[in-house]
Amino acid sequence: MTARPANPPLWDALRADAAELGAVKGSTARGWAAAADVLTLPGFWAVLLWRVGNALHERGLRPLSRLTYVANLVLFGADLPAGAVVGAGLVLPHPVGVALASDVVIGARCRIMRGVGVGGSGHAGRVGHPVIGDDVWLLDRSAVFGPVRIGDRAVIGASAVVGQDIEAGMLVLVSRASTELRIRPRTDLAPDLAPDLDASELVVPDLDASEPAS
Repeated sequence: MTARPANPPLWDALRADAAELGAVKGSTARGWAAAADVLTLPGFWAVLLWRVGNALHERGLRPLSRLTYVANLVLFGADLPAGAVVGAGLVLPHPVGVALASDVVIGARCRIMRGVGVGGSGHAGRVGHPVIGDDVWLLDRSAVFGPVRIGDRAVIGASAVVGQDIEAGMLVLVSRASTELRIRPRTDLAPDLAPDLDASELVVPDLDASEPAS
């Protein structure tokens, strides 16, 4: 069994986090102006609280680590329990709605966008949490579940749900067919409230695939 990696030194990790967040933001400021530009972003403080919580957790100070978890939930709406291993240079540009399990392992320089979920599969036969490589992007509302490995430089596209290993350098996108809206009458309504439709199911085509209006 591969040994679980350790978190990087706290201050080194925070410096890398700030530098990577500034790069993602495209900041051109230098010196104190650059520091102020990053330190006023909620994403930096959400990562800072998570890192402090992980450090306290590793030292056995579990009640204090729980306080940082609660602070993240209250201040930024980010569900980041202590216990994870997080490589240097993590970027959470928009932390609201991000939920990452306490046992995940995340590599260096990862970008995690809004609404991302990473955690267990919920199945007794698939116990464990994801291991995410270096330079991985998890785009908006994507999810990674179970004891899977996401290779270095992979990109998990918006709304993609991944429950299998992904090799390095791969791009994972939701199938175009899944962008169709499938609409059908509700079956739990009283007869007098149910819609009077002959079709059992209506399909709204993907608007991007339709011809432009003349």
